[in-house]
Formats: sequence, C-alpha cells, structure tokens
Amino acid sequence: MPTGWPGSPLMLLKMHGDEGWTVFQRRTDDGTSFYQDWAAYKDGFGNNINFWLGNEKLYYLTNQADYKLRLDITTSDGTSLYSEFTEFQIESEDTNYTMNKLGSRTSPSGTAGYYLSFNKGEPFSTYDRDNVPCGNFNCAEKHRSGWWHWNDYCSYCHSYSYCYYFHYSSSCTSYCTYENHNGVYNGGNGEMIYSYQNTYCNVQYVEMKIKPTS
Repeated sequence: MPTGWPGSPLMLLKMHGDEGWTVFQRRTDDGTSFYQDWAAYKDGFGNNINFWLGNEKLYYLTNQADYKLRLDITTSDGTSLYSEFTEFQIESEDTNYTMNKLGSRTSPSGTAGYYLSFNKGEPFSTYDRDNVPCGNFNCAEKHRSGWWHWNDYCSYCHSYSYCYYFHYSSSCTSYCTYENHNGVYNGGNGEMIYSYQNTYCNVQYVEMKIKPTS
C-alpha cells in the first residue's frame, strides 16, 4: 500500500535472492496489447503474465520513498540480461508522469536498458495524448506504445532500417527512443520491443521493477 493511496493493495512482488521488488511492467508474449490509451496506462491493464501496473500507482509508489529500478530482459537468442539504476521516480499526472529521476546504471551484467537515460526528464505519451513536441508525427503512435518518448531527432530524415526506426514518409525513417519496452510484441520494423538501440531487437521477455533504496 503506497502512502496516501486511496485504493486497494496493488503490489506484485518478485524476489531476487533476498530482495523483494515491486513489478510494474512485464511482457512475456503477445497475449496483451500495449498499444493502449492514456486512461489505460494511468489505471493499469493486463494480467499477471503481461501488464502495466498503472502510472498513477507508480507515481504514488515512487514518491513515498527513494526507489531504484531494475530491468530484466531476455533477448531474441535467449540471453538473459539485467541492469539496475540507482534512482527512479515519476511525477504526477499534472506533469504527464514525467520521468524526473533515473540514476546511474550500476549493473555489470550487460547492456540491458543502456540508453534508458535518454528518456529521463521526458513526459509520458500515448497515441491519444501526445506530449512530445514533434511536428512530424505522433511518437507514441509510430512506436505503438505508451512510453517516455523524446524528440531530439524526430525532425531528421534517415534512410536506415534498424528496429528502432519507423517510416514516416516514403523515403524517410526516424525514431523517438532507443529503448521501447511497451511496443508490439515481435512486431514489424519500428514496432517491436527493443533495448540498447538495435542491439536487442524482438526481445522475448522484459520486466521492470522498483525497490526502496533503504
């Protein structure tokens, strides 16, 4: 029960050794669509196999204490990786659930979530509530996911076909994030779950979880 939370208990706990983590995101297969609207991401959706806990719950959780973030992924070739970040916090809906804290990556276990730092300071966006000031396209629509997208390169016209790019014209590709854990499961170009730019495309499994630092 987060401090001040008006609803019923909500935590999904997972143990790693003797540590308990609150899981707020999990993808295991294509049984649940993550191409959801603002209300769904705010309140949460899915089941115990594939789910998003909910941005409002995540706000209450990460503002009652200092939290760290853990990311686990299984790559397309079956390799398991994880990373931990020393801080994680999102702001309230008034600021569109901006990811205002993301600490340094402390895990020596590989490059899972390596580029998540680019999403720090960005508001959350969904296809029906685009909070990314990019005039060329709707990032959440193109990446088929609710996420903390960013717009640093959205005005550029590229010709690359890496998995984190999408077509926005007949001759141009672009992107809004190097990390996308809420995309279409095993989707097409620019619509899949990926991590570390184009290094880990078509991720088989991803889980995001938080834990108080003290």
